[in-house]
Amino acid sequence: KAVVSTQSTGQSHQEEVTTLPEGARLLASSERCANEVVLVRDNILTVQFHPDLTPELMMEKIWPSLLQRGVAEEKDKSKVEGEMQELDTDICLDILEDFFNSK
Repeated sequence: KAVVSTQSTGQSHQEEVTTLPEGARLLASSERCANEVVLVRDNILTVQFHPDLTPELMMEKIWPSLLQRGVAEEKDKSKVEGEMQELDTDICLDILEDFFNSK
């Protein structure tokens, strides 16, 4: 059954699954990742995004590390904070929880 839905997720794709295993079913894709959510058989759900990423985690733990490593610049902080506020973390976690509770 096809459902069109859009959620904003935290992504940091340096590595990703580009070829699906035999029998896998693509459930979601994004502009940044062709195989964002994949179902293998009926009991293995894989996600390429970071369902655990929250605005608080990003700004309190990850952002300082990015600054320290020179991956980010302080001038970009407000932009990143804005992007983090747009994440649909709760919705994504609810979807994952529903999947695991249905098994």
